[in-house]
Amino acid sequence: MRDEALIHFHYGRHISAGLHLLHEGGAAPDLISEAAPWLDPKHPGRCVVGFCGAHPQAVSDITNAPPQGWENWGFWEWDNWFGRINGVFLVDLRALKVKQYPLYSCGPVTVPCDLSGLPGRLVAVEDWLKA
Repeated sequence: MRDEALIHFHYGRHISAGLHLLHEGGAAPDLISEAAPWLDPKHPGRCVVGFCGAHPQAVSDITNAPPQGWENWGFWEWDNWFGRINGVFLVDLRALKVKQYPLYSCGPVTVPCDLSGLPGRLVAVEDWLKA
């Protein structure tokens, strides 16, 4: 069974290139959490660099950012974009939430994950600007 996933970081409409995890797709939420200290809360592209720096062994490839209009995509559009077993993980850097669009066996649902309560990790941009 394939254990692949794609991770994109976004801040509003600005979205990063995708991180293709070929072998650790099921661990994507944990890997995102562990990489949080190396992520830049305002720059999706720098988050890709930070994630790669934190987990060089997990990243198999870097893919293009999705085309304009991605922010309105649902399950089927993400399935057409990536189409792998663990799906697409969208890390919202403004809200510090992760949406997973699981594919194939999980059906067309969105699984929310919350990164905001992790101690010593990312902080919301509004809080970060006050510091």
